[in-house]
Amino acid sequence: MTRADEVLLAIPSDAASKILDNDNSPKNVIIQSHDGREFNVSISEAKGKHFFFHGWSNVVKHLQLKEGCLVLFNPIDSSIFKVTHFIDCVFQSSFWTSLLSTKSNFINIPESILANYFDYTADDIISIIDVGNKIFHAKIQTLFGKVGFSIGFDVIVTLFHLEPGCYLIFTRGFGNYFHLRILGKNGVEINYSDVQLDETIVAPIDVLDEPDNDEQNNIRVYKFHRMASKDFVSFNIIL
Repeated sequence: MTRADEVLLAIPSDAASKILDNDNSPKNVIIQSHDGREFNVSISEAKGKHFFFHGWSNVVKHLQLKEGCLVLFNPIDSSIFKVTHFIDCVFQSSFWTSLLSTKSNFINIPESILANYFDYTADDIISIIDVGNKIFHAKIQTLFGKVGFSIGFDVIVTLFHLEPGCYLIFTRGFGNYFHLRILGKNGVEINYSDVQLDETIVAPIDVLDEPDNDEQNNIRVYKFHRMASKDFVSFNIIL
């Protein structure tokens, strides 16, 4: 994080166009931290770009933000943002990672996120992953000493047309239930509420070997048509 990042912070253009590009756009916003603190931060515009300016340095100091931290801005309304900051990729029961390749078959889960009452060396642990109230299953297994999502996560990558460089934010609920939020490479959350359920195509990941295509029935994972969504809710910035 540079000195400039401490004093002001650029807002992604796609996010700014949704929340700031009109005559009623706020000139000052309230930034809420996870511990209830509120900060009054002004928004400045220069050369077509918007920035968090006066007051942002107070947020940086309070949250002890450093280079490499990811900050997620969740709008409560047009002038209030609740921020979640990730240090070493983790915040409480949530963690983030980026998709390195669409062919990635393993998504590492930080040790601090894992439930301590499961034996993750077992070969029969199946997670539930909720993407916009659409449920998927992915196997959790241990590879080379690391625990992560494996078989089944590729279905999410394929059906939602995820691209390398997009951000994946997981929040663990009870047991091995995870809620997944997906942000594009531009740092803006993608709204999948308008993804239409089509036809079932693959079986749940509950066996060691994947079945042949003609054996894929009793379906739990679905095929979706990706709609061109322009509804963005949240955005993130890596310092």
